[in-house]
Amino acid sequence: MNDIVPNIDTELDVIFGEYRDTNAVETFVKACRNASLTGTLYIGYPVLAIDDDKIEYDAILVSRNRGVVIFDLYSTTGGVLAADDKVVERMEKLYAALYNRLNSFSELRSGRQLAVSIQTATITPLASNFENVGDNLTVGLDRLAEVPQIPAPSRLDDTQIEHLNAAIQRISNLKPKKKREGVTNPDSMGSKIKEIEKRIANLDLWQKRGSIEYVNGPQRIRGLAGSGKTVVLALKAAYLHVKRPDWTIVVTFNTRSLYQQFEALITRFVYAQINEEPDWSKIKIMHAWGGSERSGVYREFTSLIGAPYRDFATAARLYGYETAFKGACDEAISYLQSRELEAYDMMLIDEAQDLPTSFFRIVHAMVKNPKRIVWAYDDLQNLGDAHLPSPKELFGTDAKGRPLVELSNQNDKPQQDIVLPRCYRNPPWTLVTAHGLGFGIHRDPMAQIFTDPKVWDRLGYSNEGGAIEFSSAVNIARKQESVPSFFHDYLTPEDTLTVAKFDGGESQYRWIAGEIKKLVSEGEMEFSDILIILPNVKTSKSEGSRLYQVLASEGIKAHIPGQTSSRDEVFREGSIAITHIHRAKGNEAPVVFVVNAGFCEGDYALKKRRNILFTAITRSRAWTYITGSGSGMDVIAAEVEKIRQDGYALKFVYPAKEQAEALAVTSDSIEGEDLVAAFDDLREALKRVRDEQLPLPIDLQEELAALSGGK
Repeated sequence: MNDIVPNIDTELDVIFGEYRDTNAVETFVKACRNASLTGTLYIGYPVLAIDDDKIEYDAILVSRNRGVVIFDLYSTTGGVLAADDKVVERMEKLYAALYNRLNSFSELRSGRQLAVSIQTATITPLASNFENVGDNLTVGLDRLAEVPQIPAPSRLDDTQIEHLNAAIQRISNLKPKKKREGVTNPDSMGSKIKEIEKRIANLDLWQKRGSIEYVNGPQRIRGLAGSGKTVVLALKAAYLHVKRPDWTIVVTFNTRSLYQQFEALITRFVYAQINEEPDWSKIKIMHAWGGSERSGVYREFTSLIGAPYRDFATAARLYGYETAFKGACDEAISYLQSRELEAYDMMLIDEAQDLPTSFFRIVHAMVKNPKRIVWAYDDLQNLGDAHLPSPKELFGTDAKGRPLVELSNQNDKPQQDIVLPRCYRNPPWTLVTAHGLGFGIHRDPMAQIFTDPKVWDRLGYSNEGGAIEFSSAVNIARKQESVPSFFHDYLTPEDTLTVAKFDGGESQYRWIAGEIKKLVSEGEMEFSDILIILPNVKTSKSEGSRLYQVLASEGIKAHIPGQTSSRDEVFREGSIAITHIHRAKGNEAPVVFVVNAGFCEGDYALKKRRNILFTAITRSRAWTYITGSGSGMDVIAAEVEKIRQDGYALKFVYPAKEQAEALAVTSDSIEGEDLVAAFDDLREALKRVRDEQLPLPIDLQEELAALSGGK
């Protein structure tokens, strides 16, 4: 796919939704191009409601010089146009439903009138025909260029085009539920995030393709965290649920907290189209694993084929903590043999990068032909793994060695492999810093680095000196087209990143409480805008409780998902979420505190620790606070300062190929992780001894003295 946004004044951007007649659509699109129509042409989209009827659109053109044109492609049967009264009745419904939708946008009204024109045109089987039938045109494919144009002074401007596309795409419903009515200061943080949230209410070219374009088969959507993959999947699921209500559609994912997000998004998107709630018996939101409380894809699979179901505790004992789900899926798929279960019509998979290959084999067996499987892949969730698994790797091959799933992009066909290059979640300065820290580019040795320098370009970066090469000095920064303009309009590098180091004890937590008070009182933020992340999962329960108590003593309400609230509910109105890194994945917040960040620097399990730091920082939509204590925090703070001094670019000498490959293959050993865990336990014990004035046993005093050279 071309990564250059089409010029709507000179080009036609075609977005293919679900449609019935392939030949009719291909002929129509070709005729539109021959007629030099420009703008955005939606095929098979949207679906609206009027008078309790569901109205499906064959094609809609949004054009600067023609306004909005509704095309009816299917009033022709056997080469004969339907009776005039039938054509008029259909076009009146199409017009009325779209008019009502557009008129609900204040930005598209002028007084009591719609500020944009809507034309309707029925495609006639006579290619050379062109006539007016009442308020409707009947147009042959050879005369599409004659569809009336708007006089030059009244043609649509960029803002009107943007609002029209937002209305047609249904994305206006992404505007957050929070009205932020308490925001009164135009310069406050609350006011800035309110404006940013408004600006995100329109899909860009790539997101349009991902959410609307329908492939009657497999499709992959990939991009950085924060590029909109979850929203794209929710919109696609809602659209196809409305379009094909008889289908059983499954939406699945790895992070349990996404239940809440998908339920809210799909409900809003379905209701926006047909003013009805989703039919939850036909569209199912299922965790990839599932448990005793809520079923999941893997659990359903084991039930269907009679394989043993393994919960996490059992799977971890059998297959190891880190590979529990892989082991469970590997075991389950071994029971399948050659059977095709075909339980669902379609499945959409979020967080595909976190799921094992055997899970995709399970999905392939459970989805009916033609295998409508859509998977969204985070292009860089783990910095040490920039490899993008091919469909063959994920889904396997048939008995003759042919891939079960293949992807291809062809001109004027629905795209099967879609890249989302923009990051809407993180300010560019935050994202650059997260990458710099994740790789450890300013430490010796680095933690990790891409073994293929071309990956930087794929992720929306460019090098000042041209192509990135091994053993060369580089100056890597975000491409302008990969950064939404609203970040520069409302934020600055200085106020988006705050680093603070403390001596230890509770001073860090008291400082955080003070900052939160200022965020709420002066910044006009809300408690539910704030996410506190604890990088060290092992100590997160005890540290989370300590922080919870400090916040409570300052009158700040908080909750700990999985301890003081449901593990599936990360955010709660009127309360601050405190959680470990695993539960934070897949979520985002305007304000993120990465607490005890010094944990992310050390001699052991360095890659794992730096990946945690990268993931934690990239949860932030606007403001990030990195806090901690100890020598590890000194290292991280120095790295942040160097990136800041370099103008939020990554200036370093790219390692030689051999060195980059050596960094890639150097894994965090199990022994190293065990040793790190033991050190963490020791630090925790010593901290309690110091903070709580507990006596240290004599034998331990002697051991510590011996280690430090004492007597």
